[in-house]
Amino acid sequence: MDDSLDIVILAAGKGTRMRSRRPKVLHSLIGLPLLEHVLRAARGISPARLVVVVSHGADEVRATFTGRDVVFVDQGEPRGTGHAVLAAREAVVSGTFFVLPGDVPLVPPDALRALVRFHREQQATISLLTMESPDPGPYGRVVRGDDGRPVRVVEASDATTEERAIREVNSGIWCLANSSELWEALAGLTTANAKGELYLTDLVAWFSPLGKAAALLWPEADALCGVNDRLDLAQAEGAIRRRILAVWMRDGVTVVDPATVYPSLDATVGEDTVLHPGTHLVGRTVIGAGCTVGPNAYLADARIENGARVWYSVVEGAVVGAEAQIGPYAHLRPGARIGRRAKVGNFVEVKQATLGEGVKAGHLAYIGDAEVGAGANIGAGAITCNFQPGKKGKFRTEIGPGAFIGSNASLIAPIRIGEGAVVGAGSVITHDVPPFALALERSPETLKPSWARTEDEGGNDDG
Repeated sequence: MDDSLDIVILAAGKGTRMRSRRPKVLHSLIGLPLLEHVLRAARGISPARLVVVVSHGADEVRATFTGRDVVFVDQGEPRGTGHAVLAAREAVVSGTFFVLPGDVPLVPPDALRALVRFHREQQATISLLTMESPDPGPYGRVVRGDDGRPVRVVEASDATTEERAIREVNSGIWCLANSSELWEALAGLTTANAKGELYLTDLVAWFSPLGKAAALLWPEADALCGVNDRLDLAQAEGAIRRRILAVWMRDGVTVVDPATVYPSLDATVGEDTVLHPGTHLVGRTVIGAGCTVGPNAYLADARIENGARVWYSVVEGAVVGAEAQIGPYAHLRPGARIGRRAKVGNFVEVKQATLGEGVKAGHLAYIGDAEVGAGANIGAGAITCNFQPGKKGKFRTEIGPGAFIGSNASLIAPIRIGEGAVVGAGSVITHDVPPFALALERSPETLKPSWARTEDEGGNDDG
């Protein structure tokens, strides 16, 4: 028996109820397109081939998933789910294949495994995954016979009052035999319905008299719900967040208020870390053990090592060393590397720079394209001036271990400040400073006594 599986994902719908020019499957859910969630669920059962049927916004969908080992099939003008599956006929090669809607992001791989087992046990040509809903709304109702087998699926727009009262509905997830009788049935579908479309659900009435239609009720209805509008999108986001945070909390992470923490699917958090309200973990952020993150921290593709603290700050593509302290109101930009026990404080920005162990940059500083040695101190208002108009690229600044950069100092790169050197407050330094030297650059202070008095008082009264 051929145990391989193909998966056909239907991603051709316009998503009219989203009220958007963007294809529905590209709308973001917890930082990833809807279609990405479905692809991940599909890959969870190791399919032989992934086929995505597109139409509306096809070029945009293809561009988003370029290089993802996906076969795209263009449906042309969409004429219903049956038409979409027919469009994928030449792309399906395995003896059995799934059909998944591109807007069902919560489906667990376990549900797909259960459906294919059931399909094979029943020796069915078509099997569908169903769910019970207290408010079925637009879902197709599953009508079963006295023997419990499905007789037909009635779309909501075609259902009678009695049929609309049925609570078991079609999830849109199918397991189908790649057989000539299936394709003959699909080719024989008609548009004799309220929407004038070719319904995949009509296959149930076709194969039921032959004893080749089956339906598996999945107990977790919320996992099979589709996203039809932005309210559904928000509800799905909440469900995924709760899933992720539940796993983390069981693994030893404290989440002070789960309703106000925003994780990503690809983030990881170590045990004994505390996540405070307003924490956003975006992309492939990695947080070690015993860290404190938040309140109000935004971390994107960041790495936070054991025992570090980040609060009221933004960390993007940066590394924070063990036991370092970031914030409040610091901004670490891509390429920033903060050493062990370093402190980066109020309104300090670091970009493409490495701060060694124990470096202190307490407030109001900019450190860009720089290397700062261990134990150095960067005063308030100090900046590395790494860009010169008309020059290509950025210039580097090197600050040696234990150096002290005074408040409001400007270091004009390329420049090297030696170990233990001191740069006086307010200095504009344009040349290298030797180790343990003092560098000062200040214009003489000019005083004009009584200059601010009025003319009547013998001074200047210019307006």
